[in-house]
Amino acid sequence: MEIKNLVFRADSGDTVGWGHTIRCFALAKKFQEKNHKISFIVKKYPNHISNFLEKQGFDIFYLNNKQYYWKSDAKQTQKIIQKIGDVDFLIVDNYRLKIKWEKFLKPHVKKLIVIDDMTLRNHECDLLLDQNYYENTEKLYSKLIPKECRLLIGPKFALIRDEFYQKRKKRKKRDGEINRILVSFGGSNYIDDIIKTMNGIKGLKNNKIKVDLLIPNSNKDDMKIQKLFSKFVNITIHHKNFNMSELMNQADLSIGAGGSSTWERCCLGLPSIVSIFAKNQLQLTEEMAKYGFVINLGMSKKISSQDYTDAIKNLNKFILSQMSKNGLKLVDGKGTLRVAKEMLNLLEQ
Repeated sequence: MEIKNLVFRADSGDTVGWGHTIRCFALAKKFQEKNHKISFIVKKYPNHISNFLEKQGFDIFYLNNKQYYWKSDAKQTQKIIQKIGDVDFLIVDNYRLKIKWEKFLKPHVKKLIVIDDMTLRNHECDLLLDQNYYENTEKLYSKLIPKECRLLIGPKFALIRDEFYQKRKKRKKRDGEINRILVSFGGSNYIDDIIKTMNGIKGLKNNKIKVDLLIPNSNKDDMKIQKLFSKFVNITIHHKNFNMSELMNQADLSIGAGGSSTWERCCLGLPSIVSIFAKNQLQLTEEMAKYGFVINLGMSKKISSQDYTDAIKNLNKFILSQMSKNGLKLVDGKGTLRVAKEMLNLLEQ
């Protein structure tokens, strides 16, 4: 069946991070390969990455930022959909947009798809994707979605960019030694947590360790980091680096947040020390740590620099090797393709 238009509703920026938009981007690229028309409807938050999407050949439509009342968002989205024309799929990945928004827009598109990882909310959609690793997830959703809604659950459907799948084929062989650490807390500007982490690495008193540090935005933060740590740590700073697969593949250990980048790290077998920044990361991170996929340090506000130092020191070759093997087994990098196929099957019904 010919697809005319796919529309994504997702935001990025300091307040919401990049994860929602990046996983939508992974799915959008899969359909773009087949020359389908892709549009993103977004709000222009500070440090957003919509310019990156535009450079990838997607049409970008901006909503009014002044308020986040669901009906205002829905009405603006509806007008854009009418302007675009026949929309086969509307894909929404946004914690603030709930069932009222979905009910308002569902009659205006052929299929409504929700990407969510909070098993507490009702939805009115044709397909729901939750890529997180929970026990009994299907049971949790059974009373939250329509009976006819198709449910895609677990890391098998993780929305991974193709670059990770390709890099996986030529991934680095990890020997359990820590010579290079990747520090990345995603798109939000957690400068205080970055400083705590860097102090933790400094506490190792090992100048041979190389550090790749991803900072979302300002040069002011660059100068601050360089001034504090350049004498003690071999550090390279990166901004909005979308070639994360290469940075992850070079690293022996990652330190970061417990969000959607979890699946990217697993796909490449990169061992990780993870901290929690939001409630929606709590259950996932605890489950992942329980089964040996990550080291969980807990809520970021309660973590000290010494905690990072101790966590790194407590790692050994066996732990690192096991985390790497577990991650590779959990995420094979084909999740985006599986989701795309399920969407096509849904449209043919």
